[in-house]
Amino acid sequence: MNIDWVSVEAKPEKSHKVNGQDLLDLRAKINDLEKQLATTRGKLEKTTNELNDSETKIESTESDLSTIKEEKENIENKFAELESTLQSTKSDLENDLNDTKAKITELEEKLNTSSIINANLQNTLVERDKKIEELKDEFENKTSKLQEELQTLESENSSKQEKINELMNTLSKWESQIKVFKSSLTGKDEELRSSLTEKEVEISEITPPEIGEVGIIPSEERIRCPSCGETSIKEEDDKSKVLFYDDTHPIYAKKKVCKKCRYEF
Repeated sequence: MNIDWVSVEAKPEKSHKVNGQDLLDLRAKINDLEKQLATTRGKLEKTTNELNDSETKIESTESDLSTIKEEKENIENKFAELESTLQSTKSDLENDLNDTKAKITELEEKLNTSSIINANLQNTLVERDKKIEELKDEFENKTSKLQEELQTLESENSSKQEKINELMNTLSKWESQIKVFKSSLTGKDEELRSSLTEKEVEISEITPPEIGEVGIIPSEERIRCPSCGETSIKEEDDKSKVLFYDDTHPIYAKKKVCKKCRYEF
């Protein structure tokens, strides 16, 4: 590049003659740096999105674990209620059985004093035996049902516990992976930010020379259309190439358009 930078710095307010190829080289270098800056910003956005996805998965896993813990507590409460009901029913049946046995003992003592009473008592004993058998059957049926319900609850509780353990292991693996991933991202983030800062500084240090009035540049030194050779060229935004975003506004790369043949370069 043969720009007399010393003269430009000495008299920046004055127009200076600049070779067209020098301007093209300068523009190409600026475009390359702007593309590198856009690529670096894209990598940084991708890395940030990956980190956000990982945090979302962790939140979902923690929500599932909380739901399972609530279900476990409900099962344990129901298990306690059934166990209490079983104990209460068992106590009532035992009391009824003891009362019946006491009556039988009383009747047996009266049988020793009178044969007539004995005959009557025999009938009573038969009825009492039937009632005892009925009470025993009822007690066994209730006990069997309660035991089945307890076994079912224990099976469900075991299954829930296994799922909780599995989720805890999964969560532990995720946390380990995320720690490694965050550590890796921290290094990448610092590296990308450092690279981004260097590119921005490098671009800011490159200032196009003040060309002055267009009319003083010979026509053979102007930018020419590669297609038709026309020098009437205008500059437009290249909306297919987004360099970066200023808040929500995209900043596009620039392209040259021939006013005569509409060729873009």
